[in-house]
Amino acid sequence: MVSKNTVKQVASLKMQKYRKETGLFVVEGRKMVEELLHSDFTMESLYATETFIAQHPHFVAAETVSESQMAQMSSHDTPSGLLAVARIPTGTRLSDSAPLVLALDGIANPGNMGTIIRTAEWFGINDIACSPDCVELWNPKVIQATMGSVFRIRLIYKDLPSFLDEKRQQGKAIMGALLEGKNLFEQRDKAQGVIVIGSESHGIRPEVLPYLTHPITIPRASGSATESLNAAVAAAIIMAELTR
Repeated sequence: MVSKNTVKQVASLKMQKYRKETGLFVVEGRKMVEELLHSDFTMESLYATETFIAQHPHFVAAETVSESQMAQMSSHDTPSGLLAVARIPTGTRLSDSAPLVLALDGIANPGNMGTIIRTAEWFGINDIACSPDCVELWNPKVIQATMGSVFRIRLIYKDLPSFLDEKRQQGKAIMGALLEGKNLFEQRDKAQGVIVIGSESHGIRPEVLPYLTHPITIPRASGSATESLNAAVAAAIIMAELTR
């Protein structure tokens, strides 16, 4: 069994402060760990319970931990029995040739962030710029919600107004969902550029709005009393239409 100190160190990675200090994050579950192993990320350590190894003998090289140790290390209410510690990559840059880039403005909900990342990869959008107040990519809930897409996308945190201004000066379209925008489904040209998705509660913030060149809206059914869509749902609809 591993030492109490090791368990404490892994458990500390549930907190952003220690992820930032160590440059490490946690990946849990067989599918996610297999995604990690097939990626370019560096895995620092691997832990599994005896029960898990008995059911999945190809993970026999993992360090064995007790059920109670795994419960302390895990962020899940019901731990899967397999957990890896990986190194956070440095120097990530977005592609200069990507036809579409996603810009996330104040996305605070980890589940929404992870779902947006997963959906973006589905539609072939692998470059994402986030405002500094978006939830941290290495948050365990974000990692889990991406279902492995975190290992294949490029994501950076940047001041969005300056990022969008740079893209606009390059002649890129800056598209953002607004209630008074043009009907998304009546767009004749599938513009290349940046898709801006606002926060769950406030939408696209005022300081970002001046940089939009193509305000768009997802029309709702006549008589609908719903005021807005979930950020991840709105992002999925927009990405599906603009990549169709």
